[in-house]
Amino acid sequence: MKILHAQLHLLDRQLIDKGSGHLLGKVDDVELDLDADPPVVTALISGRNHVPAEQITGIDTAIKIDPRDLVLDPHDVWVERHIIDKIPGAGDATD
Repeated sequence: MKILHAQLHLLDRQLIDKGSGHLLGKVDDVELDLDADPPVVTALISGRNHVPAEQITGIDTAIKIDPRDLVLDPHDVWVERHIIDKIPGAGDATD
């Protein structure tokens, strides 16, 4: 069992799609099962969305997840496609 400190290892970390490597959002909060001993994380919260713990595939400097059917933040997707990707040297930028 790996013990993590939520404030240090989870909060404010970037959520990354494990397959595509795309940024999906940021961890705003965690949901805990306080009946477990010790308490365990049951979900990460990003904006208004919950990422179930079973969709977490890795925790490092960012948190990799299997997003399956999650649409974490359509505003971030729009900004990435229409602004960030247009910046030379940023991800999919072609110029």
